[in-house]
Amino acid sequence: MRYIFWAAVIVFCAGIVLTSVSEIELRRDPLTFWTYESQKHPTDDVMINFYGIKSRSAIDRGQWDKVIAYSQKIIALNPQFSQAYFDLGEAYRVLGSSTQAVETYSRLLSLFPDDEKIDVKVIEAYGKAIESSPQDELYKEKREEVLADFEQLSKRKNYKAEDYYNLGFLYEQVGGKEEAMRFYSKAVQMKPDLPQALYNLAGLYQDAGNYKIAMALYGRLVHFHPKYALGYLKMGIIFNALGDQQKARQFYLKVIALDPDNSDAYFNLGYLSESQGELSDAVNYYEKAVELAPKNAEAYYNLGNVYASLGQNGEAIASYLKTVGINPRHQDAFVNLSILSFKSRNFQGAIHYLEQAQTLGYNPPAEYLKTLEPYREKK
Repeated sequence: MRYIFWAAVIVFCAGIVLTSVSEIELRRDPLTFWTYESQKHPTDDVMINFYGIKSRSAIDRGQWDKVIAYSQKIIALNPQFSQAYFDLGEAYRVLGSSTQAVETYSRLLSLFPDDEKIDVKVIEAYGKAIESSPQDELYKEKREEVLADFEQLSKRKNYKAEDYYNLGFLYEQVGGKEEAMRFYSKAVQMKPDLPQALYNLAGLYQDAGNYKIAMALYGRLVHFHPKYALGYLKMGIIFNALGDQQKARQFYLKVIALDPDNSDAYFNLGYLSESQGELSDAVNYYEKAVELAPKNAEAYYNLGNVYASLGQNGEAIASYLKTVGINPRHQDAFVNLSILSFKSRNFQGAIHYLEQAQTLGYNPPAEYLKTLEPYREKK
């Protein structure tokens, strides 16, 4: 009997272990787990999770008809489930059903009339829709309505400076630069030392070519925040644009003193040195720029140009190859690779890189094509 008893215990324990292992495996795979739960315990919450997992999988696969079906099932179970509306609206947008997308977002907004986060996400969704379908006036019209409602909401809630900054940032993200400037200005009126509002407002004036106001705002920024390195960087860029390279250099060096890992400052110093014929310094600055930002294709390209000017063709070719490795559509780098390959008597390389440049729209001089022609025949 003892043997039978212990055999039963072992079988029971094994069953528990197997059940536990099975449960662990189920939980490792959310789709498997929620499929299992939907069959065993089909409560509303379980089914919402199940349809949500299925919807995310359909989104990843680009199966937008299925996204619509799953989102509608979730909404039927819980009309307050906001993410389902966003997924549904996105599906309608991708499938070209702008009217249904707008109806979906409008329904969501009516459910949450005073929810700022919902407003922001809807405005972002409309911004994405306008970017993908710029000819669709309905998206533009509805985005403006939501933006206007959001502005009224901000007034009712007595927004602080930070809130007006957020509103300005929102407008800027969807291309409303004038509105962004208005709200950034309100933010700095309420809080004159608000750094990000000053920086963004100055940037908009800079983009518009109004360097005087931009410089004044950057000046105020670094006055209140002397260690705000990006403010000095932008001031250096403006001085360079105005032709004062000496002051531009001073500001770039100030940036490095505050932020030794700022690759943009090194890049700009490299460009200044290159333009002034200080090629050795330019090499040092560009090399530091790519060390700090290995994905900066333009830094590698400029470094290649300097090496070529110094007659270091091998190093120049290596830099150009780095450029096209990061940006395969860099036409000028392919052109220079072709020329340097020809100079190095790598005629097949010259032909190959020229063909790459031509696929990107480059129209080579007839004389160069004629020079390469004998080597094409040997290809």
